Amino acid sequence: MAFKYSVILCTLATDGIDVWKTPGPILEHIAELGYDGVDVDAEPDKITPAQYEQVLGICKALGLKVPAMICAWAEWHAGEERNLASSDEAVRKVAVDYTKKCVDLSASLDEPALLEIDAVASEIEYPATKIPIKVLRENFAKSAREICAYAEPRGVPIAIEPINRFEGYAGFLNSIVEARSIADEVGLGLGVLLDFFHVNIEDGPVAETIRVAGEKLRHIHLADSNRQLPGTGHIDWVETVRALHAIDFKGYLSVDSVPVKPDWKTLLSESIDFMKNIEQIVEVQESIDAQMRPGH
Repeated sequence: MAFKYSVILCTLATDGIDVWKTPGPILEHIAELGYDGVDVDAEPDKITPAQYEQVLGICKALGLKVPAMICAWAEWHAGEERNLASSDEAVRKVAVDYTKKCVDLSASLDEPALLEIDAVASEIEYPATKIPIKVLRENFAKSAREICAYAEPRGVPIAIEPINRFEGYAGFLNSIVEARSIADEVGLGLGVLLDFFHVNIEDGPVAETIRVAGEKLRHIHLADSNRQLPGTGHIDWVETVRALHAIDFKGYLSVDSVPVKPDWKTLLSESIDFMKNIEQIVEVQESIDAQMRPGH
């Protein structure tokens, strides 16, 4: 079972690559490397309809899908506070309204793209947030219900991405276990998004974490434990791929190495080559496993 691979376009910006200025050569190179899609920025108030039309048109011509649109939650990325877990109703509403605009944008595509929702405070408190976890959970779940109720009839999938304690709320929504718990509570088709970098910090063994996510796993952000090229950290990629096969994962793995090293072209070529090699290894292993089963 071959996976589908995508590139998070805003990731490339750390190497000075701006798809909104020169989309053609960038998207053409991504397609030539064998990627199946690209994850596009979800900024309907900052990126013009003409820019979206140009980029999406080139993607369509190249056969690149848009499996996900990347919402910006941290202030360094968003340029404003977007906090779905805030107890300040005005602040929470800003975040929900932003997400609904992203839903409308996603729904306008030929195939609606997945959107991720996160819990990120304007100020990071470490080692633990001073706000009671129960309050944060209630606020975030309320926001998630509003967003999913708006997204579901429009055919837009929503998934929770847990963020590590150093970038999100320290003690709240850092792990896949908690994200899955909230997704189960909210329902309305809400899933989870697994980012290997965050999982490496907050969860147990990656393969076991994938099994915990199970059928709720909608999308993956692809990087190693050091947030760099797969294979340069200490994630066991063979066991990871075997776990993804075990849950019958059919979503995309989207390259998300930050900052881009050594350069964007090397990152993209080596990431997909490495993962396809791992897939081949697992295919051989699983073939041998099948032959060794009693009654084969």
